[in-house]
Amino acid sequence: MASTMQAAVLHPGNIELTIEEVPIPTPGPDQVLLKVAAAGVCHSDTFILSAALPDSRSYILGHENVGYAIQLGSNVEGIIVGQLYAVWDAVPCAAMSKLPPCLEQHRYRLERVTLLTGTGWQPDGLAPEVAAMAADGLLTVYNAVHNVAGLGPGITKRVLIYGVGGLGHQAVQLAKYYGATVYACDYKPAARQLALSLGAERALDLQELTDETTAGTFNVDVVIDFVSNEQSFTLGKSAVESDVFNLAGPPGVVVLVGFTADQLPMSSIDLILWRTNVMSVLYGSIDDMTTCLDLLAQGIIKPVVAIEPLANVNQVLNGLKASEITGRKVIVPSLKN
Repeated sequence: MASTMQAAVLHPGNIELTIEEVPIPTPGPDQVLLKVAAAGVCHSDTFILSAALPDSRSYILGHENVGYAIQLGSNVEGIIVGQLYAVWDAVPCAAMSKLPPCLEQHRYRLERVTLLTGTGWQPDGLAPEVAAMAADGLLTVYNAVHNVAGLGPGITKRVLIYGVGGLGHQAVQLAKYYGATVYACDYKPAARQLALSLGAERALDLQELTDETTAGTFNVDVVIDFVSNEQSFTLGKSAVESDVFNLAGPPGVVVLVGFTADQLPMSSIDLILWRTNVMSVLYGSIDDMTTCLDLLAQGIIKPVVAIEPLANVNQVLNGLKASEITGRKVIVPSLKN
């Protein structure tokens, strides 16, 4: 086995990643060395690059990974060398010497979840770039749609998916599979067309949604917001507002998924009078990841995925920041330009 590998390294203060030769790590007693086969790129990566969370460390960026087990620690059991595994792991490195203040209280939990033992799932028959969706993208979608919004098989609710990007287009499919009447909103024509092709009843642009919620001619039971900025929250809240005097029905639900630095316009009086529940989502559980891999393996969720070589990672990140990507981009390190 080689002693070094190519990696996309984040250095503090840089707005782009650097492709470097770095040492291949040796797994500790409770760790597994994986050769990354595919790594999804998402807005969490662009959020980290924005330095919104101060961090003085340099490290290899990437968290939506599947890979082949190539070396096992002395205490590891149940992992098969050569098998492809999806990794449940929201943190880039198990050996953190210093965590950002907001994560410090979770040090023990984060260090435990980065150990592969007991958290791997063998995605037989799935292409690595598809299996990678379950490591974050679809995992977050499932948590938002199923666990937080409370949708499930046989549901008849009206659901608005706001933002039909790498996560939103999978949410359209999952909500539709459960039986919901699904609507979509996106300012990009290609994203709206994608939503329609995946079964959305209608795909509205921002002006249409503004006009119809203002006129009171469009309303839904649940909004799942994959943008989560001031504009999307205002429109989403308008779409689920209930009659304050109609206490028999359930309140409207807004689920926030996207990362943003915006201050959301939210007053307790407004939410109480118009009977709106606002909830948020981050990642999902190991059991959720297994369910997501099953959804992918059965073809229930068919993500739109385009693969790119590691050398193109900065182009992918810049395209994501500019909202130029339809579907999901995945880095496949073995792919050459």
